[in-house]
Amino acid sequence: MSVHHAAGSASGAACPEPVTAVHHFLLEHRKDYLRYFRGRLSRPDEAEDAFQDFCLRAIRSAAVPSRVPDAEVWLRCVLRSTIVDHYRRRAARRRGEEAYRLEPRDTETGAEAHDTPSCRCVAAALASLRADQADLIRRVYLDQEPRAAVAEDCGVTANNLGVRLHRARQALKEAIAAVCATCGDGRFAECDCC
Repeated sequence: MSVHHAAGSASGAACPEPVTAVHHFLLEHRKDYLRYFRGRLSRPDEAEDAFQDFCLRAIRSAAVPSRVPDAEVWLRCVLRSTIVDHYRRRAARRRGEEAYRLEPRDTETGAEAHDTPSCRCVAAALASLRADQADLIRRVYLDQEPRAAVAEDCGVTANNLGVRLHRARQALKEAIAAVCATCGDGRFAECDCC
């Protein structure tokens, strides 16, 4: 709908294209509808958004009445359902924000989080490994150094590094089982060493 058409409809002047009763009421009572939303919503931008939703619903609806009295009643129903839907969306957004706020966060950052394993059994098992195996585990898994850089530093190929890491992991798994049966079974959360 053109600006000229909207202005002509609001002032009651004749328009070249036909205007439905719903369009007429939207244009004629725009300020009233906007005041309705502003009276129920605390922020002006929320009121504008809700008003836009209301207008879109009214214009897009296939069940738009063509008679003026029916259109007015129908628009009141659309108005109420728009505000109810807006409140529901706002409540859902607040619930989501609250859930996010209550979500546990890892307060440690970067290298601090990986300096030492959280379970003492793992730390003891890591300390019992051969120095070269413990170094590989620390560099690749705890410090998260790129494998290519570690392989180059060790003077081996990427495939050879993969084999060494596999052996180091196996040795660590056996060492953990020797230190703690609970952690050896993979039940680290049940271990009471922490």
